[in-house]
Amino acid sequence: QDCKMAGCMGVVQVMVVVVMVGALGLATAHGDTNPVCASVKNKVLGGGHNLGGPQPATLVGDCCTMCQSHSPECVSWTWHNATSATFPHMCFLHSALRDVIAEDAVVSGVPGSHMPNIQPTTPPPVTAPPFPAPHSYPNAAAACAAFDVDTMIQLMHGFGWGKSSPAGPGINGYTRNSGCGNVCGRPYFRWDNGPQGFGDGAPAGNATQWPSTLNMGATFDPALALEWGTAMGEEFWNKGTNIQEGPGVNIARIEKNGRTFEYISGEDPVLGSVMGSPVVNGIQLNVMAIAKHYILNNQETDRSGGNMIADEKTIMELYAPPFSAVADKVAGYMCSYNRVNGVYACENKQTLSVMLKGYFNFSGFVVSDWGATHSVSDAINAGLDIDMPDNHYFSNTSIHAALEVKNITVDQLHDSCIRIMSGWYNVPEDKRFPCDGGICIKNNVSTPANKQLARKIAAMSTVLVQNNGNLLPLAKGTKQKIALIGSDAVTPYTAGSGSGGVPTSNVQVSPLEAFQRLGLNVVYDPANSTDAAKAAASNADIAIIFGSAHSGEGHDRTDLLFYPPQQPDGPTMEAVIAAVAGAQKNTIVVAAVPGQILTDWRHQVASILIPFLPGEQYGNAIADIIFGDVTPQAKLPLSFPNVDNEQGMSVAQWPGLNSTQFGSGTKEANYSEGQIVGYRWYDKHNVAAAFPFGHGLTYGGFTYSDLTVTGRTISFTVTGTGCDTPQIYLGYPTATTDAQVPVKVLRGFQKTCEASTTVSYTVTDRDVSNWDIAEKAYTITSGTYTVHVGASSQDVRLTGSLIV
Repeated sequence: QDCKMAGCMGVVQVMVVVVMVGALGLATAHGDTNPVCASVKNKVLGGGHNLGGPQPATLVGDCCTMCQSHSPECVSWTWHNATSATFPHMCFLHSALRDVIAEDAVVSGVPGSHMPNIQPTTPPPVTAPPFPAPHSYPNAAAACAAFDVDTMIQLMHGFGWGKSSPAGPGINGYTRNSGCGNVCGRPYFRWDNGPQGFGDGAPAGNATQWPSTLNMGATFDPALALEWGTAMGEEFWNKGTNIQEGPGVNIARIEKNGRTFEYISGEDPVLGSVMGSPVVNGIQLNVMAIAKHYILNNQETDRSGGNMIADEKTIMELYAPPFSAVADKVAGYMCSYNRVNGVYACENKQTLSVMLKGYFNFSGFVVSDWGATHSVSDAINAGLDIDMPDNHYFSNTSIHAALEVKNITVDQLHDSCIRIMSGWYNVPEDKRFPCDGGICIKNNVSTPANKQLARKIAAMSTVLVQNNGNLLPLAKGTKQKIALIGSDAVTPYTAGSGSGGVPTSNVQVSPLEAFQRLGLNVVYDPANSTDAAKAAASNADIAIIFGSAHSGEGHDRTDLLFYPPQQPDGPTMEAVIAAVAGAQKNTIVVAAVPGQILTDWRHQVASILIPFLPGEQYGNAIADIIFGDVTPQAKLPLSFPNVDNEQGMSVAQWPGLNSTQFGSGTKEANYSEGQIVGYRWYDKHNVAAAFPFGHGLTYGGFTYSDLTVTGRTISFTVTGTGCDTPQIYLGYPTATTDAQVPVKVLRGFQKTCEASTTVSYTVTDRDVSNWDIAEKAYTITSGTYTVHVGASSQDVRLTGSLIV
């Protein structure tokens, strides 16, 4: 593949490394033959790499004229006699290419016998490539009108993944890149994970490890979500990136899903819709946001090809709303690995073109999850705009070939161009060139203000699910002796693993450290034995047990228990809780978990706190809650079960049976439960959850009164102390007679920390609509609705009716 195919019309200094792997005479990219040329593989290293001084091409031989003889943009070659036995010789092309996409292509090379006998010079210091001034266009339409086909193709795939450069992995340290048509100050948009902070290539501690996205859902606080999104976006911008791969908005269907912690919706679409929008708005004050993972990506088991089978009504009423809620604002969506009703999500015309770009009127771009593209024409025709992380499918050659046989059209490429570039032009003008165009990936962007915000969010997302005898808050001081039990008090688990992980290193604050800073009388026991933990607890006035459950991308959880003991013969945390609670009535359990956990031990202890995955400021935040500096105000975004698989899902539902259509290696999971999942299941089966959706206590309490329903406006008064988030649920007219209709569904919520507040909510058409499969639209369902107002899905304080 020659330089003309790659687009030799720019002026950016880049280099191609041509590595000799054989001495067979093969055709060059231009069709001529040369007996001394080899079949070689290209690799783009990026500008500034100079292992040898520039030499005239004639010194190197005919094989180094791949580009020079065909384009004046190609300047000179250098060579390096490497010591590697695998690749003993390298030929470096110094060119003015704007971009090179010849990775793995067959090109001309230099056999060892023809290498000139010239010693390499001392390499100069590594610097950033001298990117040219960006092209200037007033808007996306003007930019795309000026781009040629090759430039539009470069917008549609990734660069730098799995590569290396003198400045670090990828392109100058950035491994996740896609073309920008050289309007963004360089040839590429820079991307980075993830949904809870900057993770890729950042030295540990140089970006804030925020509380998880699930934590933000637990706040039920849209204003706080806006703060969080804004601060994260600022950190991504200061790292030099253009795009943040987040937020995650999937609905929690499976209690053991390995990535529940990455999603803001919990188990309710209204929660996800209300909370996801301000996060996107905040991020996009600085960089583009990506909502993910679209759609039905509700399990990690066989996530790369599993076939998720769900009916249209279930998808449109339960799983799609958190995605559709941000369609008018988010720059892009990331399609998921799984299949949806037999078709991969990233080449699924129903979910991409019909739903996303049709029903939801989304005008931005769709990007594949990393490696989730499976075709060229099928994917583009379905609505995929960007193939990441490289050009495995959306290469220049492949797309030109599809154009040649008329499987796709240039108009489709132009549509993708408009969608991609619109995201960049919608970012505030002063934020379009992050870090002023520099290489800032190693910068420390975690400011004191952001650490304080992370602490605030971690505290405000910690759910007080039990507080018998009002044991909490504790008084500060040295009079009472506090035993901190469990290794999580010293080395806490604060974030899930996988692409959404953010390393913390020495900036993480442990509970023990935070308590010691307060000058408290504390002792610590790692809980390596129940006897030692019991002794520590019995010799103290208060025992606080710190445990955790672990989770991450690529696998579902094996159970809903605490993480196994670190010592091979050590006790489980459940055994430690039983032993400690038997010796100390004032026992508090703090469970850092990525989702639900079983709490068989809850009746043995006084208080339980669920901080989910609280991020680097865990110790400070949990101390703020325990000692009353922050009032507990979070609510559970998930129903906590009494037993494993309480909802009775069959293997056919999760993780799925072996597919007869795609082979035994592919699971087929059937969403046959429809919408009766999560709190909807508990309501429909009249089962009391261990701790229900929407539950969360405060220091104090509230009473609810004076419910009125006037037209479509629901009003009531809440009075008390502390903080509470009253929730409004509606029961559809057929809720008690139709097995497929939930008893009630969340429609609104409002946090209050005032002594008395009148809460009002006006019901919208969408609130009283259902998806009409025949009309392909949400249509109003007439009848009498039951109004439920409560402190949780199962703590209903007021009821009324609404006629539609």
